[in-house]
Amino acid sequence: MATITVRRPEFVWPSDLPVLPLPEDPSRSCELVALSFTLPYLEPYLIRTMRVATKEVADENLAAEMKAFSGQEAQHYKNHARVNDIVRSKLSPAGAAEMRSLEDALDADYRRFTDTKSLAFNLAYAEGFEAMTFALARSVMSVAEAEGVFPEWGDLISWHLAEEVEHRTVTFDAYEAIVGRYPHRVAVGAYAQAHFLRHLLKMARALQRDTFDAGVTMPTVLKQAVVRNWRNGIIPGTLRVHLPGYDPRKIVIPDDVVTIAAMQGVELV
Repeated sequence: MATITVRRPEFVWPSDLPVLPLPEDPSRSCELVALSFTLPYLEPYLIRTMRVATKEVADENLAAEMKAFSGQEAQHYKNHARVNDIVRSKLSPAGAAEMRSLEDALDADYRRFTDTKSLAFNLAYAEGFEAMTFALARSVMSVAEAEGVFPEWGDLISWHLAEEVEHRTVTFDAYEAIVGRYPHRVAVGAYAQAHFLRHLLKMARALQRDTFDAGVTMPTVLKQAVVRNWRNGIIPGTLRVHLPGYDPRKIVIPDDVVTIAAMQGVELV
């Protein structure tokens, strides 16, 4: 793998930034925006986990990659927090309050995990999430998927996902070096993915209710997400990470992902 680079892009958010990055697909837009809203809580949790885990790693190269991973994640959540503030300001007072409540609940969960769960659990959670975002990047970073996305939203998402691919092996290697128990990784990783998606879809429903469908139900939001993410390959790609022998460095990176990452200054190998 190439050296992991901590980049500090300067995103400029226009005053007319739309709440929905893909106006022609409002349901998918709300899922993408909900993902953004989770990150100021999820990524500090990953950083806290790496800070503890680095003390247990003897391999200097892996320790350096873990530090760079945390540097990238810090840039991710700070930029997402900025755009989330803009989106929240465009919601109704009730919608903004509901999003704040959902954010607080997610933040509380991750702080509880840091305070009460073992390092083995937190590392397996981190890898479960990172494996899922690696599958997400491989599925959605394509020229076809990018069509119609508002440019500033597209740049943020492409940059973030390109770096997710760049640091795709770090949490896997850290878990293997410190814990190395396959059944535990699969069990906690599956829990991590379900836990994260439950919070994300609640946020997506809140955004749908506030922007275009006040009566949407949780089963409808779940069905929309399952159908969409099965068709685009995210669900199949995520399921494969639980198979014996999975190793992110063995996964072939699609040409479109390499091309779009290069446009964001990320050279993938």
